[in-house]
Amino acid sequence: MQKASYGPPGDPQRTLDVTEKVRRIAEAGQRSFAVVEMARPVDPANMVVKTLRVELTIDGKPMVESRRDGETFRFPTPAELTPLRAITRGPKGGWVAEVEEAGTWELTTAAGKTARLVAGAWPETPALEGPWDVRFQAGRGAPERVRMAELVPLNRHTDPGVRWFSGTATYSATLTVPAELRGAGRRLWLDLGRVELMAGVKLNGKDLGLLWHAPYRVDVTGVAKAGANALEVRVTDQWINRMIGDEQLPDDSQRHGNGTCVKWPDWLYAGKPSPTGRFTFTSWRLWGKESPLVDSGLIGPVRVVGTRVLAPGSK
Repeated sequence: MQKASYGPPGDPQRTLDVTEKVRRIAEAGQRSFAVVEMARPVDPANMVVKTLRVELTIDGKPMVESRRDGETFRFPTPAELTPLRAITRGPKGGWVAEVEEAGTWELTTAAGKTARLVAGAWPETPALEGPWDVRFQAGRGAPERVRMAELVPLNRHTDPGVRWFSGTATYSATLTVPAELRGAGRRLWLDLGRVELMAGVKLNGKDLGLLWHAPYRVDVTGVAKAGANALEVRVTDQWINRMIGDEQLPDDSQRHGNGTCVKWPDWLYAGKPSPTGRFTFTSWRLWGKESPLVDSGLIGPVRVVGTRVLAPGSK
């Protein structure tokens, strides 16, 4: 990483150099963080939406990643997976290595002993294309369900209710696992690819827990079966898109020119819905009618990743 800055775009006077702060997060092994963390302990522009801009190099290619307050910054990863995933203690002592791809490795211990690992050819698994049945949380302005031929961010959908949806969307599809991926000394992982923002996973009816940061990957060795598997992914996104969608509707409260509330409306005190059909209410409008939507939902690609667990001398 070369440089990181945080502040209102085009306002150098209120922009902080946060290069060292972001670098420390990366060096600690944290793969993602909330952009608003950059405002602690000093906020360079209070009550103004700020942008984090990070200049870095991945696989020798320079790139720039930008995210705003309310979003999550994720460090990009190289296009190719690291063939050697992990080295752990074996069940009978010693150590074993988990590998994702064919290759040869020579490892040296702290005591100076060397060992050679060899992994042969490994079948590739294509991404799950769909179709996907997507059900939406009720009362958030979206239809009950839609069918998607392939995964795309919800904010790019043609239906406004889907495009501006905020809440939990449940994706269902059939996941096919090749029989050759299963067997002794093998492990299976479900990799969801890109998720905005959190995902709860069920496979064949078994709850596999919550994934809240990259990599969105869970061990399915004891759950996945050869052939067809029922996959369900519950993805919860941020409020940003629904708040931008509400800005397309008439106002339901008195506001100052900067978007702050003059007074809390009577309908809110009475516990009633917005008279103009809005789904959200805030004391300060963070986003406007023309604000760009953020990517949301299950974006993928979704695939099963097979690994081998090897001890020195095995193949």
